[in-house]
Amino acid sequence: MLALAGAVPAAAATLTALRAEIGPGEARLTLALSAPVRPAVATVEDAGGIVRVYVDLPPGTRVGPGVARPLAPPDGLLTGVRVGLGEGGALRIVLDTHGAAAAHEARRRGGREIVVTLSAAPGAGEVVVRRPKIVLDPGHGGHDPGARGYGVEKEVTLAIAERLAALLRERLGAEVVLTRRDDATLALADRTARANAEKADLFLSIHANADPHRRQHGVETYVLDNTTDHATARLAAMENGLGTDLLPAHAGTRDLRYILSDLVQVGKMDESVALARAVQRALVRRLRARYPGVTDLGVKRGPFYVLVGAYMPCVLVETAFLTHPVEGRRLTQPAYQEAVAEGLYAGVRDFLADGARRRTL
Repeated sequence: MLALAGAVPAAAATLTALRAEIGPGEARLTLALSAPVRPAVATVEDAGGIVRVYVDLPPGTRVGPGVARPLAPPDGLLTGVRVGLGEGGALRIVLDTHGAAAAHEARRRGGREIVVTLSAAPGAGEVVVRRPKIVLDPGHGGHDPGARGYGVEKEVTLAIAERLAALLRERLGAEVVLTRRDDATLALADRTARANAEKADLFLSIHANADPHRRQHGVETYVLDNTTDHATARLAAMENGLGTDLLPAHAGTRDLRYILSDLVQVGKMDESVALARAVQRALVRRLRARYPGVTDLGVKRGPFYVLVGAYMPCVLVETAFLTHPVEGRRLTQPAYQEAVAEGLYAGVRDFLADGARRRTL
């Protein structure tokens, strides 16, 4: 282990962001701070190269709200990032790495930005370094407004998707693609086709719920499957753009079963369930931390056509009920949309981190 140089004391600075970027043979972690600091950097090595990098920031440096702890990058040179306390009360950022041959630290913006770059050894072609690619699907759009209550579904879902995309890019270094960026009409089949064409790692379709009686409220997440549950079938009919008198069980059943069989064959159903559970858990937890009366409606299975044909883990999230007097009003507020995006981000982060842990066992 290289000796740590003494971190230079500074006026109390705040760590405002951690951003991971992954490229061929290289990975970078950027630390953004509110004031200039001079870090102390050390590496831990074994016979295979660098296994850990410590970045110590001066004692008194604080962690700002919203900074991901821990950060879970995808497989590659940078396998994990943790934040804690180091020697002498320093704020310590620990980079776990696999296959890195060199680590380089640079300061930008007068010391308010610190970049740690990990490099693979020349010819280390076996090292897989790739940012996760995530396709976000803001439900409905254009001629299809979706659910209507205290707001309009197509507007709410786009606002949440844009906020979530920013979080995924900034905190996970993810490559994010939105199926629509404006009020465009988009066929359901085109949405998963886009995800397949992008060779996405995850597909997340974002929606808002509705109840004709205006009493139902809560959060629920769906994976693709057939169902005999009438309430789920009715919701699927609404999201599939069908009338409530024409449920998915009566339309295209043979094609749906064929694609479901194909989805199971490529081994993505279990991963979709794991993604749905991570997203549901994190979203409910985040919303309950700020808002009273958030109901966990759980992870369910339903015949949602927007998920048909996706060859990656895919889920559909019903973020809240636009028709409920409380939830509907909340969904139109930027603060609530941000909270939903934070919860969805945490779910995706947890899913990716759990997948990385399983691959190292």
